[in-house]
Amino acid sequence: MSLFSPDGAAFIAKEYANMPFKTNHTPCFLIILSTLTSTMLWPVERSFGQGAGAPSKSRVRQTPEERAVEKQKAIDLQNELASIRQKNFGMLPEGDVSEVGKRYQAAFDGFREAAVSLNQVQMTFHLSTKLTQAFKDQINDQWQSALHKGHLAKENWLKVAAETFANDSKKYAVIGETLCAMMLTDVEQDRMDGWLEAAKAVVNSGKFEKEDVLRAASLVGYANSDFDFTEDCLVRSEKFHDANETKPKFVGEISSLREKWARELEFRKKEAEKNDNPQVEIITSKGRMVLELYEDSAPETVKSFIYLIEHNFFSRKSFFRVEKHLVAQTGCEKGDGTGDAGYTIPSEASLPDQRDHFRGSIAMALGSDANGKVLPETGSSQVYFVFLPMSHLDGSYTVFGRIIEGQETISTLRVLNLADPAQKKEGKQPDVILSAKVVRKRDTEYKPKILAGKLPK
Repeated sequence: MSLFSPDGAAFIAKEYANMPFKTNHTPCFLIILSTLTSTMLWPVERSFGQGAGAPSKSRVRQTPEERAVEKQKAIDLQNELASIRQKNFGMLPEGDVSEVGKRYQAAFDGFREAAVSLNQVQMTFHLSTKLTQAFKDQINDQWQSALHKGHLAKENWLKVAAETFANDSKKYAVIGETLCAMMLTDVEQDRMDGWLEAAKAVVNSGKFEKEDVLRAASLVGYANSDFDFTEDCLVRSEKFHDANETKPKFVGEISSLREKWARELEFRKKEAEKNDNPQVEIITSKGRMVLELYEDSAPETVKSFIYLIEHNFFSRKSFFRVEKHLVAQTGCEKGDGTGDAGYTIPSEASLPDQRDHFRGSIAMALGSDANGKVLPETGSSQVYFVFLPMSHLDGSYTVFGRIIEGQETISTLRVLNLADPAQKKEGKQPDVILSAKVVRKRDTEYKPKILAGKLPK
């Protein structure tokens, strides 16, 4: 079952999946924080001599031995600089006892302590020799709690770091450099939650006028539906482009996205007033999410989703397709994109109040015919979460909810595509849904109207 038709306007994949982000930065925010690498934050990257400098004219006269010595000196220099950056990353100026500095240090310490707590849970699990089910359940609860606290601590640190740097970009230059390097890495891995104000502080400081920084910041704005900031970053980056260079397609869609976002906010305002949308809690191998379902906009799709959850369908289902800057897809009975729930439901993508795709939206995947044409009436159990606004899917795929808690969870899912036979053959292990339960619903019967097949008992 495919999400996009071959001729679909999947421009985001083309514009963003191969963005030339530079990775020869050192986003090492104290080595203790690297314990969060595999789950929630950023990879520890080091620059070992990358971009050490252009060859000098005299190099052609050097012997192989001399060139080897020169190369090693360059590597040693880069390593030394990396070590200095690592030691000072995110640190306050020495002796800073100002109120601004104290507040920043408290947020910094909170982030560090969250990393330590997560590391302690990891070590407890790995060092234990009694892996009973009760112990596993206890560790999993501790892990989920530590993971959630870690995300909150990170978002708080980002907020305070942005305010600190904006307060005095010269005095707190190291904090600005930390934010810039981390943003490049986090954006490349779809970890853009909590980054908006920090990205604005980096860009508005005027100290990081580089194409990769501006492009990353524009993507932060795009993901968080701040299209004015996105446009500002793109305008700033124009000086790095040739006048005849083709602009990204989504640039021309910012105006319509503003209108769609204003419409979406009106929906959310009315829903907040009613406060009766169904909610679902999903625990994954990478954390917890809570979804709010748009029953008024997509009643049959919501009924089907809740019906399947209450019949334990989604337990142990894998995120078999996770593509950078695109989607995280799950709900396949076979785990490779070819399975469903044994029945199909009608599409609701063309209903008057149908919603649009924004970061965190959940929608129904569809099948296609032999020619790749999407078949609207093939929705079943496969659903997908989107990492970015995807206007080219609006009106074709039924959006029936969004993440309201744990948005960062989808950003940490393992990137793979088991619908690709080559990747499936490699034996890659995807992240999975550990459990799913309905935590709130209306007083109605959640039994979907089906087009073909039969409901599971």
